Amino acid sequence: MPRTLRFLAIAVLTALAAGCGGTAKTAAVSGHVTYKSKPVPKANVSFTPVEGASRAATGLTDSNGQFTLGTFSTSDGALVGKYRVSIIARGPDRPLKAGEVGSGMPGEMMPGDPVIPTKYFAPDSSGLTYEVKRGSNRADFDLKD
Repeated sequence: MPRTLRFLAIAVLTALAAGCGGTAKTAAVSGHVTYKSKPVPKANVSFTPVEGASRAATGLTDSNGQFTLGTFSTSDGALVGKYRVSIIARGPDRPLKAGEVGSGMPGEMMPGDPVIPTKYFAPDSSGLTYEVKRGSNRADFDLKD
C-alpha cells in the first residue's frame, strides 16, 4: 500500500473511531436530600455503580437540599443503570481540639462533625439504592436514624 494511501486510511479510521466513541449517553438526575424532614445543605451525593465498568456520578446539595448529578462534567447526569448511594454531610470545618493530631500545618482545620448518621457515608452501609433510567430521573432521599 503506498504511503499516502496508508496515511489516508489511518486518518479516516481515526476520524470514524472518534465519531463513534464519543462520551457515553447520560440521563438527567436531580433530587432532594432531607434528614428528619429537614433539607441537608452541602452534602456530597455519590452514585456508585452496582456492577460493570460504569462510572460513578456525584453532586452537591444546595442550601435547600437540592442536587443535580454529574458523571463526565458538572450536572450532565448519570449513566443508565443501578447504583448504591452514599451521602456525606458534615458541619463547618473546625480547629484542632486539644490532644488531636493533625498534619502540623499552621491554621489547620479538621472536617466538621457529621450532621447525618455516618452509616450514609458509604455505599455499602447506607442502604440507599437508585436505578437511573433513560430520560429525566428524580432521586429523593429522606434519611432516618
